[in-house]
Amino acid sequence: MPEIGRKEYAILRVLGAYNAPVGASKIARELSEQGIDLTERAVRYYLQALDERGLTEGLGRVGRRLTEQGRRE
Repeated sequence: MPEIGRKEYAILRVLGAYNAPVGASKIARELSEQGIDLTERAVRYYLQALDERGLTEGLGRVGRRLTEQGRRE
């Protein structure tokens, strides 16, 4: 499995800070506050890749949440 980059870790940290599913727009805002500028579209791209790796799971329009594997990462 390829290594996870800085942006992916930042997204995982944002998701881990919430007990509820989080959408791409909220993640993009949180990342911007941390000095990481990603568009919502870019965040969705990274989230899709994280879904495929089993680190996050999509819950439809509600947003995404970490899987147990994502929490360990």
